[in-house]
Amino acid sequence: MKDLLEKNNFLKSIQLNNIVEGKIIGWAKSAVFLDLGILGVGTIFGKEFQVARSKIRSLKIGDSISAKIIEIENNDGYVELSLEQASSELNWNKIREKKEKEEIVTITISGINKGGLLTNVFGIPAFLPTSQLSSENYPKVEKGDVDKILKELQKFIGKKIEVKIFDFNKKQKKLILSEKNK
Repeated sequence: MKDLLEKNNFLKSIQLNNIVEGKIIGWAKSAVFLDLGILGVGTIFGKEFQVARSKIRSLKIGDSISAKIIEIENNDGYVELSLEQASSELNWNKIREKKEKEEIVTITISGINKGGLLTNVFGIPAFLPTSQLSSENYPKVEKGDVDKILKELQKFIGKKIEVKIFDFNKKQKKLILSEKNK
């Protein structure tokens, strides 16, 4: 009976799309191998390795990382993993928590468009609409001249602003911020 319960727990923990933590135990030319404990050995390789190469480069044997299960057992018997998908999912979870707790996030403006300011939060592209700027930062221009508004918004590039998460949709990869509601 005890063996059956352990097997059930094992099967529950090794489901597609679960995020697991593992320790790096080895490297190959285009792959990294992780000890996943009772789940066995996982690997990040091929396209997933290429996508995460810059993150993986700084890691060493013994480091722990989180990764998402994308295949329970590949042709070589490994649990196939994605570092990038896990990172994205964990970052969306952070965004959800910040929204629920109404916490302030400090952002750096990286660009503009005709509707507002562009940035990212936890590596996820985000938008701060002009309508969500505080009264002190709202561009005051005569007759709403779009060119003048863009020129005023240009001044924000590189500046830090405190905002709250106004709205988000993970499926649509939409993240809207607000400075006036903070």
